[in-house]
Amino acid sequence: MARPLIQLALDSLDFEQTLQLAEQTAPYIDIFEIGTPCIKHNGIDLVKALRSRFPDKLILVDLKTMDAGEYEATPFYAAGADICTVLGVSGMATIAGVINAAKAYQAEAQIDLINVPNKLACAREAAALGAHIIGVHTGLDAQAAGQTPFADLQDIAALGLKVRVSVAGGIKANTIKQVVEAGADIIVVGAAIYGAASPADAARQLRDLADGKSSHQQMVIDKIDSILSTTDDAHAIRLTRMLDSAKRIFVSGAGRSGLIGKFFAMRLMHSGYEVYVVGEIVTPSIKRGDLLVVISGSGETEQLISFAKRAQDVRADILLISAKASSTIGDMADAVFQIGQSDQYSKVHGMPMGTVFELSTLFFLESFVAHLIHEKGIAEEEMRYRHANLE
Repeated sequence: MARPLIQLALDSLDFEQTLQLAEQTAPYIDIFEIGTPCIKHNGIDLVKALRSRFPDKLILVDLKTMDAGEYEATPFYAAGADICTVLGVSGMATIAGVINAAKAYQAEAQIDLINVPNKLACAREAAALGAHIIGVHTGLDAQAAGQTPFADLQDIAALGLKVRVSVAGGIKANTIKQVVEAGADIIVVGAAIYGAASPADAARQLRDLADGKSSHQQMVIDKIDSILSTTDDAHAIRLTRMLDSAKRIFVSGAGRSGLIGKFFAMRLMHSGYEVYVVGEIVTPSIKRGDLLVVISGSGETEQLISFAKRAQDVRADILLISAKASSTIGDMADAVFQIGQSDQYSKVHGMPMGTVFELSTLFFLESFVAHLIHEKGIAEEEMRYRHANLE
């Protein structure tokens, strides 16, 4: 099977934003699709602009033509489009018109099967007319109702038609392998790229996944990188101030977050701070002027809520490190450091439960320690001197 092509749906109505997104993702994209709302709003000038800036990329104009196929498609092919779309429900006469316009410019016509009742019959007839691409398409409204394009894709691919098969409909990192295995020649991606914190990183990840190059190790690294890239850099300065103004530091967390807290507490001790881990039998009582650092992805863990309430009662300061901007502990805290953004914590196959938050927080805190060492000029020999010698 040939290498599948990645098609990016450019759906913004903003002309300049569309060009900027194309610039960011160009190294990983084969086809730039000017989405239907985008082409309606910006017109043929956007086709010309993309053609001028990206002479080595394919340009698809998602006209979704319903009538007057040849007449409607011709000016877009003339402006530099490589592919124009025509709706399968438009009928074979309209489809034939777009195919004729494509042939006149040595370009291609794509038949969009969205809402076609008999998709297999339409695909066969369109292919017989000379269509170049059959588009299996689950629209946004259908996606919202829970529909996916995967079953239709398998059925169309199984026909063995002499056309390329394109698939669109909510495709993202955890489904792209499925569509490749089902026989897609062109994979259309929209929100998984333009809705990502870093569209370029998302496009690269999808390109690697489609090519079968991405390892599980790289998946984890990419996810952590995407989380940290949206985490406020100012947290490091604020955390330094909070640590320096505290008489003593108490670190708490439950489960794996608690282990990360211990890693952090150990490095703070190495850096010269008086620090305790909540729950250890030698940990003293917290007092006014102390700082309680709570690590909790949800900010709702009952045991940690009780710790925060006690710290609040004695007027100690509270810092919450969390995946959420708002929570029960957050409401009590003097500061909340959100790691990434809430919408980045959707289910990631292979990184179960709290893994994304835990690993991202570990990297955040380790990078903070590096910041602290450089800012304060702490020598490694000094840290080694403080390290436990009864082990």
